Amino acid sequence: MSNSLRASTVGLAIVDKARLRLGWTKTSTARWWQDAHTSRATLRRFWQGDRIQQEIFIAICQAVGITNWEAIADSSDIHSINIADIPTPYLDWNEAPDVESFYGRNQELAQLEQWITGGCKLVMIVGIGGIGKTALALALIDHIQSKFDCLIWRSLHSAPSLNSLLDSLLNNFDNNVVHDIPQGTAQLLHHLQQRRYLLILDGLDADLSNYNQFIQKISRDRHQSCILLTSREQPKAIEIDTKTVRCLNLKGLSKTEALELLQSRGFTSKELGLSALVQLYRGNPLALKLVTPLIQLVFAGNVAAFLAQNTLVIGDRLRVILKQQFEQLTDLEQDILYWLAIWQEPVSFSRLQTHLLISVDPATVLEAIVALERRSLLEKWIGTGEISFSLQPLVMKVVTDELVERAAQEIQQVVQSNNMRYFKILRTHRLLRPGTDDIAGDRILHQLRDYLWRVYGATLPQTLERMLWLLKDQSPLAIGYIACNVAVLLKQLRKPG
Repeated sequence: MSNSLRASTVGLAIVDKARLRLGWTKTSTARWWQDAHTSRATLRRFWQGDRIQQEIFIAICQAVGITNWEAIADSSDIHSINIADIPTPYLDWNEAPDVESFYGRNQELAQLEQWITGGCKLVMIVGIGGIGKTALALALIDHIQSKFDCLIWRSLHSAPSLNSLLDSLLNNFDNNVVHDIPQGTAQLLHHLQQRRYLLILDGLDADLSNYNQFIQKISRDRHQSCILLTSREQPKAIEIDTKTVRCLNLKGLSKTEALELLQSRGFTSKELGLSALVQLYRGNPLALKLVTPLIQLVFAGNVAAFLAQNTLVIGDRLRVILKQQFEQLTDLEQDILYWLAIWQEPVSFSRLQTHLLISVDPATVLEAIVALERRSLLEKWIGTGEISFSLQPLVMKVVTDELVERAAQEIQQVVQSNNMRYFKILRTHRLLRPGTDDIAGDRILHQLRDYLWRVYGATLPQTLERMLWLLKDQSPLAIGYIACNVAVLLKQLRKPG
């Protein structure tokens, strides 16, 4: 028997179905090559139809539950060859992460593959944190890596300078030192012209302006390669061109795909509340993966009992991602999110405009809304009247917590300094939802009151009353919503319970 084997076309199709049932990617699920006691590189060679050692071939099949490995092997060529002599595409995957599982996304995969194999020079996957951009990029490469001579993956999550990125990329080709960005870009383009490269830039979420000119140039100049970019937002300076530049705005998993993910984590299809859980988290795969251990641990896997708490749990990992994205917004964009968090319901543009304390040019507000929508932070509601906007629940939770924390910090600073200049959010935003007098049931007021009570205890009412004293003789513009907010907090404190 030969000491090396390769998979047949039919065999690869059988293995493909087996790994799909497990929710594994072809080459990015670490458990696969770990269970087979091999490496990611060897697993990639298996999928390329290259020969690998027989015992590893068998282990790869067994890892996905296939015991009849003979049905997978190509029996047409049984002679042994020196595996080291087999040419393989150049791969630089050192910065590519592993993924635990991957479900669905068949439509997105087909669309991305069509764009890339159809000659696009730049393809972008954009979407909110945790939505699965990186996992989708890894799954896509499983499908199309054989169509390229070389693949290079670079992670931009640490926000390297463009000069450092170019230096890192060019190290794959030669040892030339990048003296400046124009020279480095020209050198990279030269290589992209010589061979068909797939260059993956994952996580361009920092200051996009530093990369705009670079991305524009590599998307416009003549070459035979493709750059796949993942980001939380589409770079402003990049214009979509149906021939060379395309952008996929990634949404949450479909109900069917999300249910498959939940079932893989121990929930049965008969479990009550699974569909509601998917809707609550808008099919965000990371959010669902983070909340399921809590449901299993605290509620013994009872999804309905968790939903009955009427709360949203966000893991620390996803909270950090969303908070970082929030902190990168302009002041006006943050103000808009605060108002939408206060309303907790879809709000029209005209209604939003009337509540801004300082009059802002409507065109500027519209630009801010477009920017927020481009970052997947808004949900758009189209009814019979004017289009309205709201926050999806994950964003609503993070923005609400941020609003309460900043409001509490402002109060503490004013108390310490007796200076009302520290009032910012409490001056520009009325915390009680417009059109309601439900002070006791208002979520934001309730959170803020509890936060302040932990700091000031029984002295909180007197503390708030001293703040009202600071507002005397101040102009209406200087006061803004401060007096309303302090008064409503006092009124809530006097409510029983």
